[in-house]
Amino acid sequence: MSIRAGIAAGSRKLHVAQAGTLPTRNQVSLGDYLRAYADGAARYGALKRRLAALHDNGGDYTRAKAELIQELTDKARAEGGLPPAPV
Repeated sequence: MSIRAGIAAGSRKLHVAQAGTLPTRNQVSLGDYLRAYADGAARYGALKRRLAALHDNGGDYTRAKAELIQELTDKARAEGGLPPAPV
């Protein structure tokens, strides 16, 4: 079964995370960056499509995205920093 088989085109996923943690702040920063920079979003989307076709295992799919995610997160942090931690 493909990792993407159960996800309909145009659907959305909800992620629930603890506010203020570094991983959550990185995810928010990356999402903001991808919405602001079409070239980064296109690269990320193309990689996800290619990897989804290659990997049936979710762990392998996730690990294969790590390098690009780190690169884009670093760019996001350089552009605007991390979102502030909640008080």
